Amino acid sequence: MIRRGTLMSDPSLLVTNPSRTDPSLAPAGRHAYYVLAPVPNLIRGSGLDWQGGLGRRYADELMGVLEARGYRGFAAGVEVSRVVTPADWAGAGMAAGTPFAAAHNFRQTGPFRPSNLHPTLDNVVFVGSGTQPGVGVPMVLISGKLAAGRIIG
Repeated sequence: MIRRGTLMSDPSLLVTNPSRTDPSLAPAGRHAYYVLAPVPNLIRGSGLDWQGGLGRRYADELMGVLEARGYRGFAAGVEVSRVVTPADWAGAGMAAGTPFAAAHNFRQTGPFRPSNLHPTLDNVVFVGSGTQPGVGVPMVLISGKLAAGRIIG
């Protein structure tokens, strides 16, 4: 997928249901879900027309994937949805439409990600998903803690 710049035929999906632990995120008796599907960035996937409705079509396809994987009635239960594509991320200033900074592969995961210390400036410490330890809210929070520790000792 990444090298070919195509969508996955059998996509890996990250499905979260934040209203399960915080009911205030959805109306009573309903739930909020977040579904993340890896897609090529705008450089590798330059042949993908995100501006031409591909995002909505792919989201509809993913609804079918979720149903087939046991989320029975998922698609029919959706009342409001928002599809965010690499084009949207690029519009928000993220290079190549990638919200996770450096490539999310083994060579740029965890300790292999760029250091949070600047190589020549002693008073510069980096924080966020583009530095160690990596992507995701827990890792970004840990990154902030590491940076704070380096600054205040």
